[in-house]
Amino acid sequence: MEIIQVDAFYDFEYIAELRITNEKLLNITALKSSFQSLTIGTIRSLYLEKNDWYGLADDMFYHLVGANIALSLRRNLLHKLNSSIFLPIAKLKKLQVEENEIVNVDLNGLTTTGFLDLSNNNIYAIPNFCNNNDETFVPKLRNLSLAYNAIRKISKESFKCLETLESLNLDGNRFRRLDNNILASLHNLAKLIIGDNQQLKYIAPFAFNSSSLQKLHLYRNNFRFSKKKIIEKKFNPQTIFQTIPNLKELDLSHNLLNDFFIFRELFASTRNIQKLTLVSSDITTIPDDLFRNMPHIKSLNLEGNEIERWNESLFDYLPSMRKLYLDGNNIHIINETSFPSNLFKSLEVLELSDNQYRCTCEMKWFLDTIRSTNLSTKMQKNWPSRYTCYYPEHLRLTLLANYFPTIAECNSLNIVYLIIITACSSVLILLFFVIMTFQCQINFKNALYLFRLKQRMKRGYFSLESSDDYEFDAFVVYCDADRLWVHGVLLKHLENCNLNVCVHDRDFDVGEPILNSVGKYMAKSWKIIVVLSNNFAKSEWCQWEIALVQERRRRQGKEVLVLVMYQQIDSKHMITPLKALLDTTPYLSYKEGFGENLFWTAVDKDIHKPLDIPPTSIF
Repeated sequence: MEIIQVDAFYDFEYIAELRITNEKLLNITALKSSFQSLTIGTIRSLYLEKNDWYGLADDMFYHLVGANIALSLRRNLLHKLNSSIFLPIAKLKKLQVEENEIVNVDLNGLTTTGFLDLSNNNIYAIPNFCNNNDETFVPKLRNLSLAYNAIRKISKESFKCLETLESLNLDGNRFRRLDNNILASLHNLAKLIIGDNQQLKYIAPFAFNSSSLQKLHLYRNNFRFSKKKIIEKKFNPQTIFQTIPNLKELDLSHNLLNDFFIFRELFASTRNIQKLTLVSSDITTIPDDLFRNMPHIKSLNLEGNEIERWNESLFDYLPSMRKLYLDGNNIHIINETSFPSNLFKSLEVLELSDNQYRCTCEMKWFLDTIRSTNLSTKMQKNWPSRYTCYYPEHLRLTLLANYFPTIAECNSLNIVYLIIITACSSVLILLFFVIMTFQCQINFKNALYLFRLKQRMKRGYFSLESSDDYEFDAFVVYCDADRLWVHGVLLKHLENCNLNVCVHDRDFDVGEPILNSVGKYMAKSWKIIVVLSNNFAKSEWCQWEIALVQERRRRQGKEVLVLVMYQQIDSKHMITPLKALLDTTPYLSYKEGFGENLFWTAVDKDIHKPLDIPPTSIF
């Protein structure tokens, strides 16, 4: 469709919803004029999606004066959001502009909007919600999504003038740190979603300080809640949730929570939690008294961890729990001591599928309970298809529902035999290890050496550097004459791979001498990328930077450098320091077209490759 008539909607007197999608040839001016034939009193939703529009006329919605609508501009090609075009709409309750290419946002014109979705765009900074008099552009905004943009920084000043905001989604951005009091101006915020930020390395002690916050989702950040992070003051397990007194829902899924003692400290102050989600968090052991201070939990999700067993009193302190998910762990046995006797009665959902069950007499109680009660109705749709035997070998993949251990198999005599066999096996194994110790003393000493080395590494006697120890993943050294390729091709590829890259004309501190900044930001970067060309070889400034690069290589080895030959250097421009660098360090050559994918694969691999580990004596 290319043209739409001015009177196109006159015959639709009671039209409440209008969708114009995938009309890439439609004349926007004609569409704008056709809006005057809409019945303003009845139209409630307007969808203008997937039309490949790069922009909208300033008077696009002139004929919708007085309308009370929800408007969607999803999946177009808009580069800028100028909200003044929405001013004629008296009550624009909901605006969706996700999946465009928006970089700049002007919010002056959304005085009636309660829901604003700006997700999946190219926004690199939090938009300004205030006018010059610190008055809000969005006095009724309650729900805001800035998910999956390129925002790098957030501070307590970022959300001024959002007094009414109740829900904020910041998923999928590029935050490396969350500073103290970032929610200070959001007095009515009840829900914060800030997941899928793989570059997150630092959470300040009072980052989430908020008396109104009730739901906090920090999933898929791959954040390591480890002793090393505590020593480096990258987070504080005692205070991180302490300043959220009304927190009722917490999701820390897909982070790393495998330290027993940190686990206990982290949840010491979450007394009002009602829903706790810890999916795929590398959890192996749960402290016995973890839930003693969380009596209000209604839903507990521990799916996809490494849990094998727990103390029989673990769930005694959860009288309100109605949903329990333990699927996808390493559970071998469920017996009468696994759960309190009244828990099966109070639960509405019990998910235990995809575990490594041992089909032995120890499972008889659990199977008898399923067959004699209504427990299977609480196991959702996964019983019996996803409950199978893992051991013994001849029963592997047999459904638990098809396993019928008999009383004869499970009598006390068999148990006595089992104890005798186990004791004899233990003696034989012990004897074997004694013999091997005498026969293989040298190997034993080597094993002991490696064990002590790992223990001392864990205790912090010395640390091995990783990208987590640096603010930036890479620092790019290049000549300004090659700026177009560096910014348009190299940076775009690296940052699309979730790498935090430092370049001098974007990330250096304003006002600080560039000579100081080069050394300072090189030191903050895990790897140094050097873009080589004839322009680079001829530049005196780049020759000075090569000296800094050589010093970094001398201290940390050749793996710290990623040399990219953007353009082959003529022999007449090949200076001695540059030749020495190329003779001692492998480099990658860029060629557009055939082989380009191989080049980018090699660059990614070099950036992620660990640095050499120097030999260290521990005796």
